[in-house]
Amino acid sequence: MQNLDFRLLINAFDTPTLIASQTILNQNISKYEILYANNQFFEYFPNGSKNFKYLSDFENINGYTWKELSQRAFVSKNKVEEIFYSKEKECLTTISFSYLDDKSIIITLKPHSDSDRKNDYTDELTKLPNRKSFSSDINNIIDYSTENNKKFALLLIDIDDIKSINSSQGFEAGDLLLVRVATILKRFEKNNIYTYRFGADEFLIVIKDFDIIDSLATITDTIFEVLNYEGINISGGISIFPDHSKTKDDLLKFANIAKNNAKKDESNQFKVFNPDMQKAFIRKMLLQNKMTTAVLESAFTLYYQPQFNVKTSSLRGFEALIRWRDKELGDISPALFIPLAEETGLIIPIGTWVLNTAFSTLKKWQIKYNFKGIMSVNISPKQLKQHNFIDELQNLLVRYNLSPSSIELEITEGIMIENMDDTISKLKQIKDMGIRVSLDDFGTGYSSLSYLQMLPLDTLKIDKSFIRNITAKDGIQANITNSIINMVSKMGLDTIAEGVEKNDQLEILKKFDCNIIQGYLRGKPMPEFNCNAYLAGDNSALLTSS
Repeated sequence: MQNLDFRLLINAFDTPTLIASQTILNQNISKYEILYANNQFFEYFPNGSKNFKYLSDFENINGYTWKELSQRAFVSKNKVEEIFYSKEKECLTTISFSYLDDKSIIITLKPHSDSDRKNDYTDELTKLPNRKSFSSDINNIIDYSTENNKKFALLLIDIDDIKSINSSQGFEAGDLLLVRVATILKRFEKNNIYTYRFGADEFLIVIKDFDIIDSLATITDTIFEVLNYEGINISGGISIFPDHSKTKDDLLKFANIAKNNAKKDESNQFKVFNPDMQKAFIRKMLLQNKMTTAVLESAFTLYYQPQFNVKTSSLRGFEALIRWRDKELGDISPALFIPLAEETGLIIPIGTWVLNTAFSTLKKWQIKYNFKGIMSVNISPKQLKQHNFIDELQNLLVRYNLSPSSIELEITEGIMIENMDDTISKLKQIKDMGIRVSLDDFGTGYSSLSYLQMLPLDTLKIDKSFIRNITAKDGIQANITNSIINMVSKMGLDTIAEGVEKNDQLEILKKFDCNIIQGYLRGKPMPEFNCNAYLAGDNSALLTSS
């Protein structure tokens, strides 16, 4: 469609309307650009411009962002409509998102008239009071509780895995689940208990007039048990007035922090806010901001830990290990920042950088030192999910003129949690390319043995927790390790023992016919220049600290 058609189309509308184009940056990030806005849009926003400053002013009463709704319109290829509140205009506005083509949507704004406002406080889907209703009620609740020296609690509930349901079964199934939850929560409503649809998959319960925590616990435990009995898993956070705060915003913030802690630790549980949670949240936000800057500035480095053949002591290759040193915080452990990178989606650009850097380094070693070993690189579940991951690997092999057999990709059992069939399919494609596939941290996950039959593997890495106690007198870990090696060998897989730090551990692994070792005994993780020195013949470089 030509620009002239755009204008003819949306200038005919009597409400503010614009056409936006989407560019996919990666699976988690989309960029939008306004192609054209009609005259009514600029009349409504006299200072408007071709950016989304004014759309970001609108808050959806059910907690969705306009980007989420835009994505829904693209996926469904249908019109998606939600009610938003404009802080600037101080009114509610229905915003609709209509699919135009694979890159473009029509966004239409319809400000509410006074006659519409009777329905502004009710969620259309669940018929529960909405976020706007809570904002209207909460000041009265605070005043009442203050005057009568009473406590009240906010219980913020999040339905676990609703995004997976929307993806696998459709948004209709997700909506039906939301209605079920609302129906159950309505049963608990009394003079002192109020329920609200607070966000996309969130509900808020206000519990008034309790004196001791035990009485609150009785109510929350009952809610939790009933929902679980119905087969609905939830995570929830609780904040208490006036114990945690006397302000609405803080109480909501603290309930949300507690909820996120519940979700992070195990899901399907409730947690009560405590100040340590806030401190951890602030640290997390600080780290996230710094990591975003580190990604933009390529502030990470790779270290390389050597792997050796047990029988011949010859160098098998290196594992590439990411390191991050911040100017203010110092060295930040991968155990800390990698999970955060997974959570935020930053693992995608980080993973791309790791692959490029490791492949580039390998090529330099091949040219300069005639290196014929393997470069092993860890990949995350989110990387593997990327629709273009296989193409990315193929392009890198071509770019650096590398043989696929010189590359080994390490996965963990966590990669199998979601969409197992797609994961196995992609791993088979990787192996068919000639790239080796290794299962890392074997024995620490879920049902390791069952995965071995399904995964197209070349190598299995025995976790260091087994190796650490392999010399114990009771022989338990030694017997387990020996059994693993025997079983894996019969399957035709190589075994790598991680965390080998002592000679007596090495001697036992030799008896068990373990193929490869990796650990401080033979070599610590090293920066590239130390690897260069080692490959040039300086064995003392292996003593470098990690």
